[in-house]
Amino acid sequence: MEHIVYVVLLVLAIAGAIYIRMKERREVVRLARERDAIEIEERRMFNFLHGLGETLQEDHSPANMHRYIVEGVAEVIGGDAGVLYLLDGESGELVPVYQSVTTAPVLPEPAGIGEIEDEVEAESQYRSFIKLSALKKDDLFIGRVMTGKKQIYIPDLAEHADFKNDGIRFQKNVCLVAAPLVYARKQVGVLIVTRKGGGQFSLNDQEVFSSVAEQSSFALGSAIIHVEAGEKRRFERELTQASEIQRVLLPRSAPALSDYEIAADYKAARLVSGDYYDYVRVDEDRYGIAIGDVCGKGIAASLIMAMCRSNLRSRAPENLSPASVLHSVNSSIFPDIREDMFVSLLYLIVERGSNEITMARAGHEPPILYHRSTGEIEVVETSGLAAGIDEGPVFKRSVKDYRFRMESGDILLLYTDGLIESQNASGDEFGMDRLGELIKENCERSSQDLVNSITADVARFSEGMAQTDDITLIAIEKR
Repeated sequence: MEHIVYVVLLVLAIAGAIYIRMKERREVVRLARERDAIEIEERRMFNFLHGLGETLQEDHSPANMHRYIVEGVAEVIGGDAGVLYLLDGESGELVPVYQSVTTAPVLPEPAGIGEIEDEVEAESQYRSFIKLSALKKDDLFIGRVMTGKKQIYIPDLAEHADFKNDGIRFQKNVCLVAAPLVYARKQVGVLIVTRKGGGQFSLNDQEVFSSVAEQSSFALGSAIIHVEAGEKRRFERELTQASEIQRVLLPRSAPALSDYEIAADYKAARLVSGDYYDYVRVDEDRYGIAIGDVCGKGIAASLIMAMCRSNLRSRAPENLSPASVLHSVNSSIFPDIREDMFVSLLYLIVERGSNEITMARAGHEPPILYHRSTGEIEVVETSGLAAGIDEGPVFKRSVKDYRFRMESGDILLLYTDGLIESQNASGDEFGMDRLGELIKENCERSSQDLVNSITADVARFSEGMAQTDDITLIAIEKR
């Protein structure tokens, strides 16, 4: 009997040893498989990162970058689909820029699709819905991933709160991992990868996804900066061309008049300017002189000023009424000018063999008249509404012809407000008084010397300060 007990115990011991050995073997096999899976995943990750670097170097096109990231990250962690959302800087919405060939069911099913029986058609409609649906920052789990700045894992989309009240035709047996994309502390978007069929993403999958999502953020950020830099260079080239065109539109030299000596200076605060001046031949004995300033700077201001120039030049010939010319300019720009913009204009006509000047002022800075005989300064104040504010009746009533005389040696100075409003480091403006004193100090010099002296003094006064407004100056001396 004892022998039987010993045999049984021996058999049990042997069986236990075999069981433990088999269990250990299975564990070893499992660990080996996990190790192999991790190694495969790591190789995929390294290959992805290497390819991402090459893509960034060779091709900065956004479409190619977006495709490579979604498809590459999905392959690395064994996902079968993915979507990339990027934050639109203007609207502040998350916009889907790429979705994989296989559908990633990241949005609730919209009304109507559930009624489509054909699976292929239903999925096609659903993909179009994802492609066209921009999301606000707090919309669904996608928006919350970005605002929360944390990666999330959803083991079963069909059970998630964002989908429970809608059709779950596409979400059954789908797990999902999503990560925010951040570059230089700036939100870029959200990357999502899904897996269908009930297989879950392991902790290692999620850690690897976090790493490749972070690297993708750097790549996307670099690509965005590259595109923005290209756009900036293109914009700067266009601005430079616009500046060159604008300067071509300005007079190359003053008209040679026997009765008047004219000089001018123009300095834009930016590449393109809202200031304008021009000389226009009215007839054989008369010349028109115009100066203007658009309320505003940049391209919009330069376009408005180009419109003013074109219309003034078309209406000035044979027209002896400066007011009539400005009425026409106002009528032409009023329908197209923005409500927050207007144009100040001054236009005058000088005549050979005559001391009389005819002038009309539309809200522009009043000219300064230096009288040689008395040494006094007169500010020629006249009424006048700026162009672009009123369509016609009020403008016509306020902008009228005004006549005054200039005797030999008198100097008339036209200018834009950028001159007298130039500031020094203490915040003081150049002002009318300084301008008047400069005219008196340089009254014996030529018109060109007077203009040079004024611009040099303004530069010294505002030394160290950025020019904030365009400056235009015209000096007219009666011979």
